[in-house]
Amino acid sequence: MSKAEETKREPTAGELIRKMKMVGEGCMKMGDDGVMRSFGGPPERVVFDAVGFSPAQIKAMLDLQPWSQEIEDLYRGVDGRKVVDHEALYNPPDSYRPPKWTAEEFAEKKKETAKRNKELMERIEKEREEGVDVDAKYACSREQADYDLSPKGDK
Repeated sequence: MSKAEETKREPTAGELIRKMKMVGEGCMKMGDDGVMRSFGGPPERVVFDAVGFSPAQIKAMLDLQPWSQEIEDLYRGVDGRKVVDHEALYNPPDSYRPPKWTAEEFAEKKKETAKRNKELMERIEKEREEGVDVDAKYACSREQADYDLSPKGDK
């Protein structure tokens, strides 16, 4: 690929996410407006960074999870690049934010996550010993769905 072609190419969703500012114990969430936001740790959940995703980038993110008609309808025709107002990007409604937990709730969630991760790693190791191609089975880039986000009139 030439330099000119490379500069014209739209970055992938993964490339955009890797460039976003993050903080320890923070998280990311895409709002219904098509904007991916990184949030600080609990309880405040302050927005640290926000990037509007194109319909293709939104689709790429959604295709990594099981298909849902509700999700397809929610993101149909959404283009996060149209959200340019600083207030809309950095002060989204609560529905676009991750849950706000108390310190105790957050500690419990961390324990639950650590337990699930340990169980997953044990299952992966067992499957590997049984000859399962775990790299393919658990690859983040495997496509699980095929969302159609085009506006309803374009079908």
